[in-house]
Amino acid sequence: MNYNKIIIAIIGVFSFFACENDPFYYQDQARVRMVGPEEWTLGTDSLEFSFAHYSSGIEDTTFQVILNVMGEAASTDRTVTVGVVADKSTAQTAQYSFPESVTVPAGAYEAILPVTIFRDESIKDAAVRLKIVVKESSDFLVGVAEETELTIIWSDILTKPVNWNDLEEFFGEYSLVKYRFIIDTLNQGNFDTDELSWAQMKNYQIILTDALLEYNEMNPNNPLTDENGKLVTF
Repeated sequence: MNYNKIIIAIIGVFSFFACENDPFYYQDQARVRMVGPEEWTLGTDSLEFSFAHYSSGIEDTTFQVILNVMGEAASTDRTVTVGVVADKSTAQTAQYSFPESVTVPAGAYEAILPVTIFRDESIKDAAVRLKIVVKESSDFLVGVAEETELTIIWSDILTKPVNWNDLEEFFGEYSLVKYRFIIDTLNQGNFDTDELSWAQMKNYQIILTDALLEYNEMNPNNPLTDENGKLVTF
């Protein structure tokens, strides 16, 4: 055996053991790992979401969770089963929705699990938590431990922006009622005065003044009043 053959043999042995130790290399039954939406999880196994800066008309939102197959594609459809880790979740069943099983089409390496969370009165006081987990099924075993669960935490707790002093020129004195009115009218709750021009902020003030006038005209006996009993003004 010459040196080239010896080198090739050694490389082959190392490659074999490397594959054996690779968590995504399987010779047995296929497995599934769960990956949350990157823009929200940033590579972690959890995400946090607040409804507070969205219009009151927004009642729910849906996250697209990816279920990745670890192993070869199949010639037939396969089913991934998912569930809730009850002792690590505080959300009630009425506060979320997702299918208990998802189909991985024949020839595919992934499927999408849509997870919808709902906005209700209870999350204005405290956040709720939901932990979803991949469960073993007739088609798949559970994947690597670090990527079999996803935690979603959400709330609707409105708090005073840290830069309200910069906004006071345009919006006036802060109150929760006023801030909610601003969000519902403009459909946004973040106002970075380093990025927004004076003219843009002034335009927001005009829009809010007109919207408040319209609201009060429609409610002549109940003009918009804040939690302190003061009339809301801009």
